[in-house]
Amino acid sequence: MQLYYSHYSPFSRKVRIVIEELGLKDQFEFIQIHPETHRHLSEINPLGQVPALILNQKEILFNSKLICEYLSTLKVNKKLYPDDRIEYFKSLRLQALSDSAVRYIDRLVEEQFKPENMQSSEKIQQCRKTINECLDWLEKHFDNINHQISIGEISVACFLDYIGFHFRDGRFEWKSQRPNLANWFNDFKQRPSMLSTKYHSI
Repeated sequence: MQLYYSHYSPFSRKVRIVIEELGLKDQFEFIQIHPETHRHLSEINPLGQVPALILNQKEILFNSKLICEYLSTLKVNKKLYPDDRIEYFKSLRLQALSDSAVRYIDRLVEEQFKPENMQSSEKIQQCRKTINECLDWLEKHFDNINHQISIGEISVACFLDYIGFHFRDGRFEWKSQRPNLANWFNDFKQRPSMLSTKYHSI
């Protein structure tokens, strides 16, 4: 199998962490690309996005949620999706919140990269407000985050580390007001699967 991915995509990272956690790494060829400049990506994924997983010459999967669910079927002795119905949907809820939150980070970064006279302070404030509300929800509902790893915890970790990746200068400090979430993340980010898939620019 071939995985097309980007080092700075949180959705690519989620898939790579799942591959590591399931012990499937030796079954993959990893092809690191820049989605905006790769000439043939649209032939693999018409959306022009990563991750994209080539199963064989005919079958290709895209969208990180779909790819992660497929990967989970390859390793039946290790579960990243809870068997319990309620826990299963709580895990998917964490994934849904985190995946949406990283899109607001992208919007915020995109807006702040514009020349200052073209930036929308309203958009910037709205993005920061939404990201903070997601963080507040995770802190308030911290009991939803399990110490047993699932797709939900992986997604949350990718979201939290994405903040640090884009705001390494401390312009988006979130930990001091959310101690439970911060302590959990400080432990989780030491997992081998997190350390081997760190974000970095091309």
